[in-house]
Amino acid sequence: MFLLTLIILCMFCTMTNGASISSGTCSVPSSHRLVAGLETQLENSVSQQTSPDPSVLIALNLAEDKNLSVKEKLVQQIKETAGKEMTSGKVALYVLALRSSCENPNNVATTPEKNVNLVHVLEEKTKEEIKHLDYYGTLKTTYYQLALDTLALCVEKNPEVEMAAVILAKAALRNDLQSGGHFFVDTGAMASLALTCVYNENIMLKDSKLMNTFHDALTTITKQILGAQKSDGIIGNIYSTGLAMQALSVTSDFYSAGDWSCQKTLDTVLKEADQGAFNNPAAASQILPSLVGKTYLDVRSLTCPPENVPVSTITVFYTITNELVGNYFSYPITVKVPKGSVLLAVLEEAQRTNPSKFSFQTENTSYGPMVISINNIHASTNERTYWQFLSGKKPLEQGVGSYKPVDNEEIEAIFSEY
Repeated sequence: MFLLTLIILCMFCTMTNGASISSGTCSVPSSHRLVAGLETQLENSVSQQTSPDPSVLIALNLAEDKNLSVKEKLVQQIKETAGKEMTSGKVALYVLALRSSCENPNNVATTPEKNVNLVHVLEEKTKEEIKHLDYYGTLKTTYYQLALDTLALCVEKNPEVEMAAVILAKAALRNDLQSGGHFFVDTGAMASLALTCVYNENIMLKDSKLMNTFHDALTTITKQILGAQKSDGIIGNIYSTGLAMQALSVTSDFYSAGDWSCQKTLDTVLKEADQGAFNNPAAASQILPSLVGKTYLDVRSLTCPPENVPVSTITVFYTITNELVGNYFSYPITVKVPKGSVLLAVLEEAQRTNPSKFSFQTENTSYGPMVISINNIHASTNERTYWQFLSGKKPLEQGVGSYKPVDNEEIEAIFSEY
């Protein structure tokens, strides 16, 4: 395990050196090393979390991440937990996450026997927010969650969005909010995205009075977000800057060209990312869409494949070998996994096909899952043993949560000493 850790550490060092930070535009290509690093970080987080994070799935989809097996795993986890009690904002994120994965949130199979209409659940949750506001003068949760509700309902073109949008807009125009008379940056940014969606889609049946309200609210919120800029381009703080970038990128009609330097903000964010500022999934999922020039509004325009088209698969020839301890063995198996899958998916498919021989265990590390046991043969620090993975005869330089096999590749796991 020690040798494998050293290999991973060396890889990380290599990944964090190289190209210039500044991209020359207000986004960076998906191949940029920091984008790739954030994607890998989010992919690895999926196996470490006890409950699915829909924000991670949204970010990976907006960044057009190619790790299909991780995204499919997240989709399945989200479906399985969709029937649980959640706040309105969490339901909204579930709706956006499923829609970003070309799944229908109106009909979610939580079990083979039970389906849930998450959009209907969101409608009811939003009504509860509004009812609580009418009775008690405060929302049941927060304006950030109401903004998420409004955005998700707008993306779904749901007529229930109207009342939520009006309340959100009027709140932005009031001077009695707890945050010193205005929304905090992240709340304002999410409200901007939601109201921009409603404003642009003209869901309000061309009611000029309401459209003027939305226009005034967007003008007010945008001014407040711009007022939170710092000299280095950070808006609010480093963690609210990602959402602020999304908001400002879709509200350019509401401020002058010289009011915000997107490039300055981007350059500072990339420098902070290079120094590990976004080393947890919540922070990484907030900043990743902005780096690649996407916003939550782009969930509406993601290209989905036609239904009933088979998923492209690859064939992997996988062998496990032990000639070191106990009863020696060498077991081969041929598995098919979706194209773009990581090696971990190959191990999971082999275990599903023949659990008596290909069972395995992993241990979560800061660099992703590490295989510590295959076929009940356990790696040992005391015995200086570990499971080494090779492609052909060449040792892999990535872990099972990052390496992506190609079609007809031969992968072997050998119990080894270091």
